[in-house]
Amino acid sequence: MLVVAGTALLLVVLGVAALLSWHFSSTVLVPDRSSYSESVDIESITKGHITLSRSETSERPGYYGLLWGEGHAIVGPIESDSSDTVTRSLTRVRGDLAPETDVGFETNVYAGNPREARGLPYRTVGVPDPLGPMPAWLIPGRHSRRAIFPAPETWAIVVHGHNDDREIGLRIAPTLRRAGLPTLLISYRNDLGAPSSPDGLYHLGETEWQDVAAAARYALAHGARRIVLVGYSMGGTLVAQFMQRSPLKGRVSGVVLDAPALDWKSIFEFNAERMNMLGFFALPLEWAIDIRIDPEWNSLNALKHTGDFQLPVLIFHGLDDRVVPIVDSDKFAAELGRRASYYRVPSAGHTQEWNVNPELYDQRLRRFLLQIAPKTDRARPRGSGSIE
Repeated sequence: MLVVAGTALLLVVLGVAALLSWHFSSTVLVPDRSSYSESVDIESITKGHITLSRSETSERPGYYGLLWGEGHAIVGPIESDSSDTVTRSLTRVRGDLAPETDVGFETNVYAGNPREARGLPYRTVGVPDPLGPMPAWLIPGRHSRRAIFPAPETWAIVVHGHNDDREIGLRIAPTLRRAGLPTLLISYRNDLGAPSSPDGLYHLGETEWQDVAAAARYALAHGARRIVLVGYSMGGTLVAQFMQRSPLKGRVSGVVLDAPALDWKSIFEFNAERMNMLGFFALPLEWAIDIRIDPEWNSLNALKHTGDFQLPVLIFHGLDDRVVPIVDSDKFAAELGRRASYYRVPSAGHTQEWNVNPELYDQRLRRFLLQIAPKTDRARPRGSGSIE
């Protein structure tokens, strides 16, 4: 009887594990185009100020988007606080906002197209891709004597993360434009408005990198000679896959990675432990993903392919990141050595390094762009790598 009972219990446990694994594999692989933000409660609103109930979300330092229905605003640094509330600056309110409004805190500070959100000239282009045209925003570089890249021969390609969109790149778009870089904020397969993948699933960068390659071909066909790749979160995986697989990687003069997803297995283990599950729960999740998309895990582990990055790399990672483990960026930067300029940012959650201190982030980005500028454009500063 004990053997029968034990066997039955084991089967139940295995069944539950299988169901949970399939569910969590869907959160990873199935595109979710609904807007997600962390909820905060409004206590009061006055001109230029908003008071929120105190929470881990509302007391984060820096700048964030505030999203509700059809409305949007920007909240700035905390101006005052109490045991129960925090008061922050409130600007660029679009729509009706009242204390009873259900609002969410957004890492993407800006909403809308580049002109609406940041006053930047742009045009929407369709990047030719094997799956069909991929919509992208093309922001021209501003060329002046002070520009790091006086001629439009170096382009930036900005790649967003998992279930995100092009708006994440609007935070750094003015810095890239002032540097003289024409900038493509791209879409890739399964994005809203973009073609779907053949099976309708994400492939963790293993196929999506081809859409980055399509953007690179577009840039090169329109006057670019060199490319700077910028990848956020899973966008970092796409960039790493491009550097591993694309024959165009020789055209890349620098890479910028923000909270990059460098090793998916490590990410699964990190999140399993964070949700108070044993780390080994990541194994059945990996098995479910194996069944659905059959990935090459070794290829998707950028820590095993650091030799593909024989160029300057700028890395940002928040110390409070609860999505992608910072230890992976630590290891990656250590392997790259002097090729890496690495900044571990206090108080920053996932891809929130800019939010915490925009001026410092932009300063570090501009310094990196100076480093990689061709000598014919701008003298290269002495020294390359740094870790802070």
